[in-house]
This record gives sequence, structure tokens and C-alpha cells, in this order.
Amino acid sequence: MALAAIVTATTFGCNDGSDSTGLSSRRARRNSPPAAGSADDHDANDTEGADDVDLGNPNANSRPDAPSTTGTAGEQFSLSLPNATPTIDLGESLDLDVSVEPKSGFSGMVDLSVSGLPNGVTASTVQAAISPGSTAPTTVKIKLTAAVDTVTTAPNESVPLVVTGRAGSASATANANFKVAPKLKLTIPVNVDALRAATVTYRDEWGSAFGANQKALRTQQGNGIVVTVFNADSKQHIIHGASGFTHGSTTAGQEIQPNSFEMLNGAPRTRTLNVGANVNGYPHDGAQGVGASFRIRVEEAP
Repeated sequence: MALAAIVTATTFGCNDGSDSTGLSSRRARRNSPPAAGSADDHDANDTEGADDVDLGNPNANSRPDAPSTTGTAGEQFSLSLPNATPTIDLGESLDLDVSVEPKSGFSGMVDLSVSGLPNGVTASTVQAAISPGSTAPTTVKIKLTAAVDTVTTAPNESVPLVVTGRAGSASATANANFKVAPKLKLTIPVNVDALRAATVTYRDEWGSAFGANQKALRTQQGNGIVVTVFNADSKQHIIHGASGFTHGSTTAGQEIQPNSFEMLNGAPRTRTLNVGANVNGYPHDGAQGVGASFRIRVEEAP
């Protein structure tokens, strides 16, 4: 269940030597594996990691096909969606714009709701206010939020959604094809240095799913979850990786800059985790590095 036992580390941070840049250069043990979650828990094949090419997953960036029909207009108003193929990443939210166009002099409140959302995705309830005499569409936003353990949408598939507007006995609908993308943003916490301790401590500040009460990510075989790392702290960091999470670059100038994504070749760096992944890591730089650790486990969707 837990990726690594919480153990007392006999060495602070990564057990690495120092190079001429003043940054540490990883020296992975290649004989017997170290204790899981310890400061020496390195992968033998990710000594640097800067040049590792991640194959990625095209499904993480593609959008669903548009719905075959737009919906059903009512006699008093109609609905339309500027974005009929909404796509959301794991643990994230998006605003779905809904335009309500009055007809035949209609005015009043239109209650909007969404049906068909997969388990783990929620939608806010919203009202659109149509002023008397108005003929122009009124646009409101419905917030969709996907829990981090929501099952991702399989490649070449989508989830049909129906947005319904009601005002008394009057109603109208708009159709969408929705997708939960196999993509995750892992965030280095603000002031992460203050969270560190001499033991491996999984901190909820990374996101509760990756901390003390771990939740497995769920996807299909062959539909790996693409992970990016964002540094929300005010100082640069290097991400330590173990158990299959590729270590970040320790080369001077390639650290993750404050309020920025980890970059590689001019684009946010990705690590694709497939079913069965059970990885961990923490900020590599600084003393007592193994404190404030994260862990990510990926299971096959039911």
C-alpha cells in the first residue's frame, strides 16, 4: 500500500558527491538495493537523468471528437458551448462556458446542471440571469473538478455530457464530449525547506494523494500518466527521483526555477508512469533532503 516505510535516515539528503559546480553529482549504488525510502534510495540507471527521453503519451494532450449533435433548443431559450470538448487533468479544475440565448422575450433565472460526469468529477451549480428585454446571450461558467484518483479516459474514447438549463417548465440542452486526461502536475510546496526533517516524511503539502494518506492514480494499461513538476517555491530546486521516477538534472543552470515548471529542451519535462509504477522522491538539494517526500502509485483502472 505505502510506497516506502517511514524510516530514520542515517544520511541527510542524497548520498552524492560534490562536483566542480558546487552541486551534487549522484553516485548510485549498483550492488544491493538500499532501504526503500532511505537517503540512498537511488535507481542505478538514473545517475543524471538530464538526457533521459520520455516517450510520453499522446493521449495526454489530444482532445475528444466533437459531439455529433449540439443539443436541443427550447422555445424560450437555447444553450451553446464555446468548448464542446472539455478536457481536464488529474487533480485540476476547468471552467466550462455556457451561453444562454433568450427567445420570445424570455427573462428570468435559468438553472444549469451537468449530467454524465464520471465518478470523481464534480460540477458546480450555476444560474444564468436573463434581464428583461435582453436578446444577447448571457455566458456563465460551470466549474468542473477532477479528483486526482479519477479514472483517466482511455485513448480514442470520451464521456458524453449533457448541460441542461431549466426555468420552470422551460428547458434546453447542450452536448459535450468530455475527457479526463492522463496528466498530472506535481507541485514542489512553498517553503519546502521548512518542511524537511531527518526522516522520510510524506507531506500532504505535495497534495494529499501523495502524502501521508496516499491514493493510487488509476489508468488503463498502455495509457501512462504523464507527470510534470512545478516549483511553487521562491527558490530553485532539483527533484530527486527513486524507484522509477527519473532524477532531475544536477547540472548548474538546469535546476527548476521558482514558480516554474521543470524544463528539458525548452519544454516542460515529462515522466510517464504506467500501471504498476510505485515511485517516490523529494527535493534533492539542501540538507535533510529526504524529509518532505512524495510518492506516486499507479494502478489499473477497474
